[in-house]
Amino acid sequence: MRILFILLFISFAARSQPYLDAAQVSYQSSPGGEPKEFQHLRAQVNVPLIFKDSSILLFNPIWEERWLKPFESSDRQHYRGLISWISYTKRLGAKWETMLAFIPRFNGEPEVQFKEGFQSGVVLLFSYKKRPGLTFKFGGYYNTEFFGPFFWPLVGIDWKINNKQRFFGILPSYATYEYRINKKLSWGGNFRTFTNSYKAYNPPGQSIYVDYTRFNDNQLGAYMDLYLTPKIVANVEGGYSIMRRIESGTSKDAEPFIISEHNGAYFRLAVQYRIRFD
Repeated sequence: MRILFILLFISFAARSQPYLDAAQVSYQSSPGGEPKEFQHLRAQVNVPLIFKDSSILLFNPIWEERWLKPFESSDRQHYRGLISWISYTKRLGAKWETMLAFIPRFNGEPEVQFKEGFQSGVVLLFSYKKRPGLTFKFGGYYNTEFFGPFFWPLVGIDWKINNKQRFFGILPSYATYEYRINKKLSWGGNFRTFTNSYKAYNPPGQSIYVDYTRFNDNQLGAYMDLYLTPKIVANVEGGYSIMRRIESGTSKDAEPFIISEHNGAYFRLAVQYRIRFD
């Protein structure tokens, strides 16, 4: 077994996508409207361990910060997450591949993030290579959210349409269309959906008890990638959040309190260290 940062591409090839963002920092905001503030800062890296049989153990630590101000008169709320994808990928023949991931995370307001904010999840994903340039995926995702057990069936595709166009993703999590204008410029579209819950902090003497805050969002946007160097990419994206819902709850069984159900525009800026395979 050996650590090979130069072979990061192998780990992502196992996920059947055209590139790996080995390191990434992104900032996202939805200014105006309701909620008044809805911001997200995220940083992550990918570190693989590659075995002699070409199986891969991949570590993907992620740090995130969220800020929420529901209304003009309300206080600004702050949430943090430390997530680590620990995945093992192994080939099962010329056409099949499987990936099993364990996902420990600490989600919560800063005062209770590491005291009470532990969650754990798993992913099982199978990939079938139909032909060169076309791979199908299927599996499932499970996580112990603070509002209760959460399960998603997963269906994915990686389709190389031609030398300039690519469509890939794992639904319902994300889907991406990419059009490469040249080696320095790309554009395309993104769809993302996410469900996250964060442990709430209840200071002594507070009259209202809240156990968690839950974020549901579905984003549809267009993006542009500028390759500052062959591996450093600046990304800008703008779009609209659909069926956004933010709520808080007191227990797994009680009816949650809706903080916001307002849709709205968003923009996203990112810088990433990217390794391409095409």
